[in-house]
Amino acid sequence: VPHVKASFFTYMLVMCVCVGGFLFGYDTGVISGALQPLQEKFGLSTVQKELVVGATTLGAIFGGFFAGLLSDKMGRKILVIISSVIFIAGALLLALAPSYGVLLLGRLVVGVAVGVASMIVPVYVSELAPKHIRGRLTTLNTLVITFGQVIAYVMNIAFASVDNGWRYMFGIAGIPALFQFIIMPFLPESPRRLVITNKLEQAKSTLRKIYGPEVTEAFIENQVRLMLDDVNSSSSSSFKDLIHRDTLRPLIIACLLQAAQQLSGFNAAMYYAATILQMAGFRSNQNSTSVAIIVSVTNMVFTAVAVSVIDWAGRRRMVVITMLMMIAGLISLGATFAAQQGFIPKQDSCSGYVTHCARNDKAITGILLTSLIVYVASYALGLGYAPWLIQSEMFSNSVRGKANGVSTAVNWICNLIISTTFLSMTDTLTSAGTFWFYAGISFILWIGIYFLLPEVNTINITKI
Repeated sequence: VPHVKASFFTYMLVMCVCVGGFLFGYDTGVISGALQPLQEKFGLSTVQKELVVGATTLGAIFGGFFAGLLSDKMGRKILVIISSVIFIAGALLLALAPSYGVLLLGRLVVGVAVGVASMIVPVYVSELAPKHIRGRLTTLNTLVITFGQVIAYVMNIAFASVDNGWRYMFGIAGIPALFQFIIMPFLPESPRRLVITNKLEQAKSTLRKIYGPEVTEAFIENQVRLMLDDVNSSSSSSFKDLIHRDTLRPLIIACLLQAAQQLSGFNAAMYYAATILQMAGFRSNQNSTSVAIIVSVTNMVFTAVAVSVIDWAGRRRMVVITMLMMIAGLISLGATFAAQQGFIPKQDSCSGYVTHCARNDKAITGILLTSLIVYVASYALGLGYAPWLIQSEMFSNSVRGKANGVSTAVNWICNLIISTTFLSMTDTLTSAGTFWFYAGISFILWIGIYFLLPEVNTINITKI
């Protein structure tokens, strides 16, 4: 494939990826700093807070599921446009929410958009991008998600002491969505979608746009022929093929990795970062949110490191080693909370911890922040990025869509479990007990991954 100069079209494509990933990151991260002001405004109970956090994940499960079903029927492009409209509607509902019910509805609506975008944007991009930048764009999407979370935390800090600041935190998400809504009509439908609907001439003209005038007609014809073959082999596959001996093992590995990604509790740290730090004695919402940004910046920086070293270090080695570091970070986090609060369920004020009201102990706070950074950094180096990469490499074309759909559903369901139980668990198991529980589950999953995951670079485990 000739290395054509990046065209206007390529830049538009990159912008489109960036907006989808950014909104995914922003809307999942922004709740961390909005939770405290929401509690003050609406007088939320523990369960109500968990529902506000979990509603977006629940919406994402449905959004992702329907996007999977509709992407072949409606096309990629229209679904990206629909997701931007849903993002705008969700941002408006949240920014203007007069009551807890509307707030919950807004979070659910935003979740549907997150689910659609997280499913359709990577598919759309991988089908549109010129081959030589395809891998880089997929990687960019992962990085932009973490960047969206950082910006969400910056907005949390900016509006922490503003009256009704949470409305701005949520409302700002509507701006990039509007931008995406304006850009999208200028981009073509994906060639693969055009091939599916038998619009072969349109598919060829889109491919010419993608690769530029330098490529030959024979090259374009060949691309269309490859797509036709691929579409025919995928349409002949069914979910029954997933339990075929050659596909079942990769599917189990993919589901195991996605479950480990969520059940390690990372999203509890992401969604409840400010809350966790308030438990650790950072009194004001402004303070705890400012320190919470460490979580998202660490995640972004180490995701970038993971992206640059994973090919050289190997998928398996990265996951196996970083998971052990992550488990050590969780055990240490639990230990610092135990030293600080004892095994007393979460109290509303420091005096509730009686003898363990040692919350201003600088040394303990230092160890706690160090443990949190070790935990987040090791997550970003391994489980944050590797499961998506590995799952994109393990399946043959004929079952890839269905297999990815199943393992991504596992990811969202485990995410929902974590996001809707974290506060209740700290109430009953204590903060220390909760982090140790995550460490225990991670260790069990680590054993499964250790024995099942081959080095994907060297062993192609799908010879279908």
